[in-house]
Amino acid sequence: RYVDQWRVICIDIDRFRTNNRDLLKQKIRHGVPDCLRGFVWQKLAASRDLFSKHPEGLYQRLLREPEAVCEGDISRDISRTFPKHLLFRERSGLGQDSLFDVLRAYSVFNPEVGYCQGMGFITGLLLMYMDEEDAFAMLAALLDKYQMAGLFRPGLPLLDKYFYQFQRLLQAHMPRLHDHLRAENVDATMYASQWFMTVFTYNFPFEVMVRVWDIFLAEGIKIVFRVALAILTLQQDELFKESFEAILHRLKCSATTLKAEALVCTALSIKIPIGVLKELESEYNDNRRQPT
Repeated sequence: RYVDQWRVICIDIDRFRTNNRDLLKQKIRHGVPDCLRGFVWQKLAASRDLFSKHPEGLYQRLLREPEAVCEGDISRDISRTFPKHLLFRERSGLGQDSLFDVLRAYSVFNPEVGYCQGMGFITGLLLMYMDEEDAFAMLAALLDKYQMAGLFRPGLPLLDKYFYQFQRLLQAHMPRLHDHLRAENVDATMYASQWFMTVFTYNFPFEVMVRVWDIFLAEGIKIVFRVALAILTLQQDELFKESFEAILHRLKCSATTLKAEALVCTALSIKIPIGVLKELESEYNDNRRQPT
């Protein structure tokens, strides 16, 4: 029945986003049916708009480009991307070849960003739900409309801002845990890089990944902060008992045991007004402008 309800939504999802926004938001938060996920994700990201802005055959032309500066880096990283997943575990198999083609095409399409390792996991997830050309368009939409390009540009400028915002949110929502981590010299840069760069596609259970991505594509970056805080919330009793090495091990390795429903429910219970993120961004920018 749930799938049937979603099929009705998909008939005219654009109208649903306009006229039934709250209902659609609720449905997405409960999870998009896996059989419809690829279609819904593309609609939420409006990824195919890319093809209306460029001449027909854009992706195929990019594949034919003889020069790709990042080609060697992409080739080296391919086998590390979802190595246990059926689609990608065969060396030079269909999945790995598709992953290489999409990443190479994007590096040619946007040489300013080029290629960075975390892009492989994002693209790999997309390829599980759509063909190469659509995955390329989704990747382009993510780095443009969702402003993820700053996570992968030289110097990773957006990641630095996210770390600052996250540390301040942790201080506001869990001050005792924030102080404990600080006393143990544990900083977000030590455990949360992949959380933000790959939006939880690295080393997380599959059901966690797709549930977070459903919400991320509908609501944006705020869910990433909420999930990051939820991971700490669900483990804070254990974290209080641990010191530096044990804390880092827990935060890096325990992700594999997290249950999607518990994590998503906890994340959604953490309120982060969008104005707070904007205030923290201004605070971050002001701090950067101050002379050292």
